[in-house]
Amino acid sequence: MRRKIVFAALILAFGMVSTIFAAGQKADAGGKKVIVGYIAKNSVDVFHYPINTAATKLLNDLKAQGTIDDWHFYDGLTDPVTQVQLLNDAINMGCNYIIMLPAEAAGCAPMLTTCKEKNIPVIVVNSKTNNTDELATSYVGSDDVQAGEIMAKFVQAQIPGGGGYGHLQGIIGNSAQIQRGQGLHNILDKDSKWTLLSGAEQGAEWQAEKAVRFAEDWLAKFGQGLNSIICDNDDMSSAVQAAMNAANRRDIVAIGVDGNAGPLAMIKSGDLRATVFQDGVGQVTKAIELMVDVINGKTVPREVMVDFVLVTKDNVDTYLK
Repeated sequence: MRRKIVFAALILAFGMVSTIFAAGQKADAGGKKVIVGYIAKNSVDVFHYPINTAATKLLNDLKAQGTIDDWHFYDGLTDPVTQVQLLNDAINMGCNYIIMLPAEAAGCAPMLTTCKEKNIPVIVVNSKTNNTDELATSYVGSDDVQAGEIMAKFVQAQIPGGGGYGHLQGIIGNSAQIQRGQGLHNILDKDSKWTLLSGAEQGAEWQAEKAVRFAEDWLAKFGQGLNSIICDNDDMSSAVQAAMNAANRRDIVAIGVDGNAGPLAMIKSGDLRATVFQDGVGQVTKAIELMVDVINGKTVPREVMVDFVLVTKDNVDTYLK
């Protein structure tokens, strides 16, 4: 039986969510009820949980105001096959507007094709499918190439003499994995002082445990030749940095993306040097705002980008909640 989890119990609103939507009057939608399907990437990891919580609060508010008639939460389990199935479930449940956070660029592309065929508006959030630019009503996210470049430049600044680095990737095929790697290679491939160590670019699937295993293997293999480990997310970078610190290699610079609570606390304590903050709550808040505009017959931009921000000890208090 396909897994579908309704997040009716998630009613906490993060302080970052300050956008207030006027109730307004619903578009006629041909006399049909306005039902939103929210297809999450997953419901468990530390980056997506606050996104889902914020979305739940906002969509519940819209239902209470009468802006929408109903909405349904679908847990994608970080699996494109599951997400494709859940879209069909959502359509069968009467959802005529879709907000989705895709797990994979290629595997989730059929979802947008289906929405286009059925004339269902779809807002894509956080990462793209291969056909998002062509088929989505709008995309709200951040430029992952920018994130990769920010990480690479930080490593350059921390270790001006250069050295050897490893790169721990997210799930291969996810647009964030592809673009963050592109960004760091844009910078470090042009810097003769830096070398990607042999075999030291591996997919750890966003997972801390897998990332640490790779990092410890690289440390044993390269020793003092390993100077930095750049990670596609904070779950990996914070775990890797903790492992390197425990091995008396605090000189190794690990950095990742998201700005989750744990890594931010490590920056505050001096156990991690930096992260690249991604405003996931801001992304989904903007996506829901755009969906309201679509419901009310307004034209929306095809793409809205939310900047990444480098967080260090100098500005970490701004992001600690």
